[in-house]
Amino acid sequence: MSETLPALESLDRPSKWPSANARLLGLGAGLPVNPLDRLANFSADDFERFALEWADGYLREKLPDVTEIQQRGGAGDKGRDIVVWFGKAGTPSRRWHLYQCKRYASALGAGKGIAEIAKVLFYSFRGDFSLPLEYWFVTRKGVTGEFQDLIDEPIKLRTYIVDNWNAQCSNAITAKKAIALEGEFADYVAKIDFGFVRVKQPLDLINEHGQTKYHPIVFGAPLIDRPSPAAPPSQVAEAERGYVGELFKVIGEMTGAPIAGEADFASHVKARNLFERSRMTFYSAEGLKELARDQMADAGYFDELLGEFRHGLYYTYSAPSDTGYTRLSETVKAAQVQQVSSYTLKDHVTPPDREGICHHLANNGDVAWCDDV
Repeated sequence: MSETLPALESLDRPSKWPSANARLLGLGAGLPVNPLDRLANFSADDFERFALEWADGYLREKLPDVTEIQQRGGAGDKGRDIVVWFGKAGTPSRRWHLYQCKRYASALGAGKGIAEIAKVLFYSFRGDFSLPLEYWFVTRKGVTGEFQDLIDEPIKLRTYIVDNWNAQCSNAITAKKAIALEGEFADYVAKIDFGFVRVKQPLDLINEHGQTKYHPIVFGAPLIDRPSPAAPPSQVAEAERGYVGELFKVIGEMTGAPIAGEADFASHVKARNLFERSRMTFYSAEGLKELARDQMADAGYFDELLGEFRHGLYYTYSAPSDTGYTRLSETVKAAQVQQVSSYTLKDHVTPPDREGICHHLANNGDVAWCDDV
């Protein structure tokens, strides 16, 4: 008798990835990585860089009255990684926050955590520095539930430190000798309000880093749909005077007469078209600069691109030329085919931008189209 096989069920078609971005996939970048996952997978060096970016871009800018930020991590740091100072040195208002950055592969547990706190307790008791107003643990993967519970209950945290001093803290402060919790030192610890110990939760850390200029480079940002470049204003702006002056020299050669303003070549079709096109492409490239400044939080990306064209076009705009128009047109043609390195703005550069970059170079005084007589 033949065995009856179970009926085969039709397999459902897979649904789309909810976070897929078609433009990212088109660039070969794949699915975006969850920021918490990215943070958890940082190497020790990556996390150190990330923490410094956060301190420089967020703590320095967002905390009121910050006067100095110091990186202290390393041999002899006495339990201090990042120190944020408030108030002038030597004044009664001088105070500080401590940010202890831990790069462990897993969540920070109570044992290792109190060993770090113990260093600050001992050195502040000894008089090496005052107790920080706030002590923050900054980690890749947060702290364990047990440790967070202790931090949430400062009296329990102090009791835990005292009860576990010999096992976790006494040999963690200095390699020279064990530090006993006794006498005046024990009295000092008993009087401390451990509410000054806090945890910077990983999601808060990411959100605060997100308010810095460094964030889009580390975590990425939604791909930008660049708006259409703005039309040039009807009147030449003061910021255009450099390249416009160079254009007037070129047009002066074309017309055989000195040019002081647009009215001097209003009836010359070729000159007028050159002038209008040049202004259009200048503002196209200006839009690229605004994209870097407003959407990528760093106009320096445009300056880097400008520098690449300045170097790449050097032998074109510095070569002998019969006329300024020839030098201008040859430089623009070379700009249209120049290879661009992997700059942040690379995928946003259009042909009008490339031409406009030539005028930006002239505007900055890097290029002169006409030879001085």
